[in-house]
Amino acid sequence: MKKPRYLIALLALLVAFSMMSACSTSRTTTTTTTIKKADQLAPESTTTTVTSDEPDSVLGATLHAIGTIVLFPFRLVGDAIGLLV
Repeated sequence: MKKPRYLIALLALLVAFSMMSACSTSRTTTTTTTIKKADQLAPESTTTTVTSDEPDSVLGATLHAIGTIVLFPFRLVGDAIGLLV
């Protein structure tokens, strides 16, 4: 009877740890480049914005991969139903 208690406690600890790590963050990087040529009066400015939804930590990447694998059959069935309807 003690094994189920330990498994439940371990599972609760893993879930709590994954929630605290905030594994599904996104990162936005903005780079502004200003170039002024000799024959121009005003400098030419270019802004590039890159957004990444990839997890930042190893735990986040692992949970993302597990979630993708677990959800794959549900997405497959949902897509099949969407094609039929």
